[in-house]
Amino acid sequence: MNQNRQKLITEISEKINLQECAIFCGAGISLDSGLPIVTQFLNYVLESINVEKTDIEKILNSNLPFESFIQTIKEESSIDHILDIFSKGEPNTNHLFIAELVKQGNLKNIFTTNFDTLIEKAIKNKGLVENVDFKVYKSEKDFENIKWNDNKVKIIKIHGCISDKEEMAITLELVAKQILVENKNNAVASFFSKKINPKIIVLGYSCSDVFDISPLIESIDNDKSEVYFIEHSQSQLDFNQEEISKQNIKNPFKQFVGERFTINTGLFINDLWESLISINYEHKTSNIDWKVNIDKWLVEACEYSIGLKNQISGRILYDIGQYKTAIKIWEKGLNIAQKENNQIFFYSLLGNIGMAQNSLGNYKEAISCLEESVNACRENGNSQGEVSQLQALGNIYRNIRQFDKSLNAFQKAVKIAEKFEPESLCSTLGNLATVYNQTGDYNEAIKVLNKGIVLANSVGGKQSEGSMLASFGIAYFQKGDFDKALKYTTESIEITRLIGDKNGECLSLHNSSNFCLQFEKYDDAIKYSTISLNIAKEIGIKPNIASAYYNIGTSNFFKGEIELAIINLKKSINLYTSLFGKEHQHTLSAIKTLERVEKYPNSNKMTKMNLK
Repeated sequence: MNQNRQKLITEISEKINLQECAIFCGAGISLDSGLPIVTQFLNYVLESINVEKTDIEKILNSNLPFESFIQTIKEESSIDHILDIFSKGEPNTNHLFIAELVKQGNLKNIFTTNFDTLIEKAIKNKGLVENVDFKVYKSEKDFENIKWNDNKVKIIKIHGCISDKEEMAITLELVAKQILVENKNNAVASFFSKKINPKIIVLGYSCSDVFDISPLIESIDNDKSEVYFIEHSQSQLDFNQEEISKQNIKNPFKQFVGERFTINTGLFINDLWESLISINYEHKTSNIDWKVNIDKWLVEACEYSIGLKNQISGRILYDIGQYKTAIKIWEKGLNIAQKENNQIFFYSLLGNIGMAQNSLGNYKEAISCLEESVNACRENGNSQGEVSQLQALGNIYRNIRQFDKSLNAFQKAVKIAEKFEPESLCSTLGNLATVYNQTGDYNEAIKVLNKGIVLANSVGGKQSEGSMLASFGIAYFQKGDFDKALKYTTESIEITRLIGDKNGECLSLHNSSNFCLQFEKYDDAIKYSTISLNIAKEIGIKPNIASAYYNIGTSNFFKGEIELAIINLKKSINLYTSLFGKEHQHTLSAIKTLERVEKYPNSNKMTKMNLK
């Protein structure tokens, strides 16, 4: 063993013996039990639903989380066969090592993103009893009741567990929709607190949980644990050490103290085992045929329609912004649905095409698809599809400033949701209030929002609550009640930031920038818009990028920084033009402002802006 590797093993062994270490582990620790890692799983599913190789590469290279992928499949078919993969396999050396540390009393806290039960199984095999010697926490309700100071070993399964499929499905949906919840947030923050876990060993983790775990870790400000991050290398000869803050990509630990070690994980566990555990090291693996589960799922799913392959693959490509490719795939699905005479499926695909056309800025084509789909859903009694398509249609009309048609679509959606689709009512009311704000009917907006926010609070819909608070802020600002406007906007930023709703936070920050412009606080306007811009770039929301550039350019102008104003306004115009065309109000407004800056640079006196 080389000197640096020996130093690492000695240091970590000492900390474990002092009971100062916790373990944070991901899917990599279960690979030797035959369970697939994410890339293996995604590859096989995507190949099975006939996604082309180049498109598979785009999906794998995107930031689409595993949970979003699974949620897309779940919304189209049963996923029981897929979930059953995680009930297979036997504990391998990694699980046995963890179990031995628990048995010796050297390890008290284990945090995992894995769904399988292999850690628990290994611990039970050592004679320890669940709820007596150790406790498993796997749901939002469980996370609320973690007793960090008791003597029980804690296994925190932050994404749920296959032993409770119902709770696991709820967790998957929350992650996929980028909705974070308070008790889960607190569990992450507490685990990474040095008061609870002075040192944390990270094993088999890819840092790919960009919708939930990574943002939560990044948001921890004080009392952070020291981290030993074990980066797996295939070579048994590799050993590299660097400060954990050095890596920029997929690194939620940039603000932590700690080290990243590139080493073969099997070798690392072997060395620690020989240093810490008295019984002989045991290299144990097992194998399962997890692909048979995927095959069973696909056979059953396609009983509804062979075109379901097109539906799922198109939705996944849509989710990563590959709209043109998604349309081509869905059009093939339309032909299949037509041949099968499957009307409900046909119009579902047509609605998807409409939303993709909208994302491309092809509003005429989008409206045509969605109107046809809405009518068909109504005729077929598909209330869920009708509400969904009406909301999409309402948003398109709002984007092209046909507010009467937008209001009509959302009002119809509200009536249907109230009767048949209560789960869609919150978002529908929020969209309706946004249009009232844009048409200057602020009292009606507030009336709708008062109804919506009560509903959001009753069902724990923090994302809807954050969005509605932002709309409240706009309505009260336009009514001249600046104290209430500031109160609601600040609350919106706090909630959206707390739950990791990047899009909601981005919009609320933009509203704050608008307010600061009105109050002639240009530095604050630039500050809020710059934060909003960075978030919009991170999540790829181009209209928000354009509006942030517009506010930054306008603020620069009123500050007398003409060169910066011109640069940012031109960026805004280019984006608005590519999104909405030259005749759209947003584009024309930005062009008009740029002309004023270039022709009359000394006319930088504030004029009231309209907060659209």
